[in-house]
Parts: sequence; structure tokens; C-alpha cells
Amino acid sequence: MFLICDVFSQEGIRSLTEDGYEVVYNKDLAGDGLVEEVRSLQPEVLVVRSTKVTKGVIDASSNLKVIIRAGAGTDTIDVEYATTQGIYVANCPGKNATAVAELAMGLIISIDRRLAENYLFQKQGKWRKGIFAKCLGLKGRTLGLIGFGNISQKVAQRALAFEMKVVAYDVIQKDTEGVQFVSSIDEVLEIADIVSLHVPNLPTTKGMVNAEFLNKMKDNAVLINTARGELINEEDLAVHLETNENFWYGTDVLKGEPSSKECDWEHPLALHPRVYGSHHIGASTKQAEAEIGEEVVRIGKKFKEIGIIDDINHVNKSMLKKNYTLVIRAKNGTKSLADIYTTLEDNQWDIEKTESTPCKSEGLFLLKILGDGPRNIEEKLSSFESIEEVSFE
Repeated sequence: MFLICDVFSQEGIRSLTEDGYEVVYNKDLAGDGLVEEVRSLQPEVLVVRSTKVTKGVIDASSNLKVIIRAGAGTDTIDVEYATTQGIYVANCPGKNATAVAELAMGLIISIDRRLAENYLFQKQGKWRKGIFAKCLGLKGRTLGLIGFGNISQKVAQRALAFEMKVVAYDVIQKDTEGVQFVSSIDEVLEIADIVSLHVPNLPTTKGMVNAEFLNKMKDNAVLINTARGELINEEDLAVHLETNENFWYGTDVLKGEPSSKECDWEHPLALHPRVYGSHHIGASTKQAEAEIGEEVVRIGKKFKEIGIIDDINHVNKSMLKKNYTLVIRAKNGTKSLADIYTTLEDNQWDIEKTESTPCKSEGLFLLKILGDGPRNIEEKLSSFESIEEVSFE
């Protein structure tokens, strides 16, 4: 069973059900309600987007085999605990990159042209054209990108189309036309008029935007964050906003966001007049929903069919790796070996070592393979006439 507990592509659900998979879809599940539903349904596959998957959720199902994040980041999932329970965690990197990049550019444009205030005055029946005459425009200004992954690269493409200058810092530099790479974050902060964050939430990046970071930026700079709220020391940012009257912050993410889809909620930064915020909607477009839905379906079907997850999606593979000893009794000859190794490669088996010995029965050999891969390899190998017996030791 697939339990999908966030907004998800209807086409993706249709694809699963048409192939005979049982699907329960409830986009409003979260917290205790999610725990109870998992306990009741005992799903094998849990699909989430922004919903938190805690120890309690994981413990609620003894049948749970894989958690799929319908997006890239997995900091809302207790990956470490899932790993201790032998549960696979997968994600869909790059599939929502365009949507998040579009939102980042939207925040940049909105701050530059003060769109929120424009809307507000019109709704109040007021005409205030004169106060917006100081808007600078984007052409010729410098956008600094910290991190240069899928989303950041798409932001760069769009900024260049606006005739902006683009500088970037990443531990891995990528040869990208029109983008100037610099050797440190400090260089980005010194050069950029607008700084956009595109790094994951890690121990090394948590709270990276602090007083020291902010004081290295230009007094009238704009900071954009469509990555993670945990990157920001919000107390330091609040002080910086108060002491730098021309500094702006645009964000799609804040610390302590509600787990529910709708509720009353206030945040000090969200109430600040020079903070433009959105409701963690970076991936919330129908286009992104469709792309992510297709990828989730592909991951889920492949796992259900052959018990494996592709490396690009497998978040906890290195932590979850298990070695098995596969014991194969086969007829002597190159055909037997070809059948064995081709099948192992096709089914993504990682081989650590092998040991081959002659059998007492004439014309047979015993092959022991220590490695990691889908357990249904036993069935696949047994289908060959050259192979007499397959088992796990």
C-alpha cells in the first residue's frame, strides 16, 4: 500500500492504481493524525512532501519499507531513525528546481518594485505612485548565489536574462557561461547587491546567516532565502533589519513553521515591514507537482517490483547498506558465469568479494558472493538452466 499524505499529482495516483497498487491519499494528514493513520493502514510506502516523519510515525507501522520525499530536502524526515529500522528513504532531487527558482526571482522582483505595498494601497483605495519612484531596477545589479546546485543554476539563468551580473560560491565550481565563481562566501557578500541562499540544512550551514555574515553585506542589500529557515539566526537578522533601514529580506521559509496546512500563526520576522514572505510554497506549482509525481511513481514502482532504489534517489544508502552472502551452485562453463554476473549487474548488485570452489558433484561449482542488492535476485538467477540452486547464507 502507498499512503500519500501531502498534495500530490492526480495523474500519479491514477498511474499507481491502474497498475494495481492500493493507494490511500489524504493531503491533510500530519502529527498525531498521521501516526494514527499509519498505525491503522500499515503502509509499505509512505509519500510525504512537507509533512514531518518522526520516530512516532515510523514506529506506527511494522510494515513500512520506504519513505519517499516528494521533493529534494529530507530534513523533515528522521532519516537516522528510519535507517536503524531498516527503512529506505528516497527523494526526488531537481524535480522542483524550476518552481523554486521562479519563486526566488519573484521575491527579488517583488522587493525591488515594492509590489506588496502597491497591492495593499490599491486594496485600501489609495494612490501612492510617488513613494515607489526610488525603486532601483535589476539590470546591471549583482546577484550573489551561495550554493550552485539545481535550483541556484536555474536562478542564475533567469537573472542573466534580466541582464544582471551573477557571482557564485560553491565547494564544487561548475563551468557556467555568464557566472563568475569566487573563492569564498565573504567575496559574494562584498560584491553582491542581492544574495540568494541555496544550501541544505547541515550542521555546517545551520545559523550561517548571523551578525558576522550580515555585517559583511552591503547596507542596502537584499537577502533571499528559498532554502531552509534553519540557515538563519533570526534574532541577529531582526537586529540587522532594525539597524539598517535599507536592508530587505525575502523568504519562503521560517523557523517553527506549522505542520498543519491551515492555521493562525504569527512570526516576528513575517510581521516586519521589510520582510517579504511566502508560505513555504517554493515547489507549489502544478508543473512541479506533475514532475515530482512522475518521479515518486517511478521510484515507488521500481521498489515494489525489484526492491531497489536508484543511487540518485537513495538518501540513506550508505547508512543502510547490508551485505548478504549469495550461494550459487551452477554448471561449469563461461555461460554460467555470464548468466550470473550479467544478472547481478542488471539488478544493481554491489559485489564486495567472491569465492568459487568445485562441487563434489562432477561438472558443478559453488560460487559464494558477498554483496548488497535486491533479495529477489534469488528468483531471477534460478530461472537459468545453467544454475542448479540459489540461496542466501
